[in-house]
Amino acid sequence: MAITTADLKRMQRDIETLKKQVARLERRGNGKQRAAAQRRKAALPLARAKNENELADEILRRAGLLAELTPEEKAMAAEWRALPEARKQQVVHKLRTTPFNPTFSETIIQDRGER
Repeated sequence: MAITTADLKRMQRDIETLKKQVARLERRGNGKQRAAAQRRKAALPLARAKNENELADEILRRAGLLAELTPEEKAMAAEWRALPEARKQQVVHKLRTTPFNPTFSETIIQDRGER
């Protein structure tokens, strides 16, 4: 699923709205919570992104939706990159033309129903 610029901006607005709501709720408390929240916020500033993709990566990473690759995954990626371009094209073509039964989407739906 690709995230569009509009989706990213909407997520940023939602995050800002939630931050304001939390701050308002914390102000109703005894003040200690607000000070703790300010310290947390200061400790985790959004890094200055060089471009929109880096900002999206940072937001997704903080939300727990983006993780670093494991050493095994990095090794598999290196193995794929080392293949000749003709072989990569063969693999991609095979995946696009192979009829899966059940389809991948049906498999996901069935898996979600079992949980």
